[in-house]
Amino acid sequence: MRNANPLTSRLLIWSTRRAPWSIRRVVGLVLGSDIACALPKSTILGHPYGIVIHSRTRVGENVTIMQNVTIGERRPGETAGATIGDGTVIGAGAILLGPVQIGVGATVGAGSVVLEDVPPHSTVAGNPARVVRSAEVPSP
Repeated sequence: MRNANPLTSRLLIWSTRRAPWSIRRVVGLVLGSDIACALPKSTILGHPYGIVIHSRTRVGENVTIMQNVTIGERRPGETAGATIGDGTVIGAGAILLGPVQIGVGATVGAGSVVLEDVPPHSTVAGNPARVVRSAEVPSP
């Protein structure tokens, strides 16, 4: 099976998981990204440029993060970070601030500013982000 990530994305994901601090910094500087948490191998970074992710963020499996996404603190010194559920898609230029929970299978629209939790299998958009679509998921 072919990896969906371009080489630069694979390099960035590898550096968050295994690389020494100095190599992580060089890769981050070249790509203009600052990812302080470990990303799972299944993460898809379509365009890995300008991405900033706080160290306390937890990212689930099969998450897609587009360019210029910021996931950070709402106030300096917050002790909790965002939690991104499995199968989530975060659109280009989206901003997630504070200890928000992004539900499994949710979609965050491009340019959205997320300040509150996002329900599973829903789509949010706008500034501030509001639910614009909520999908019913059949139970197993």
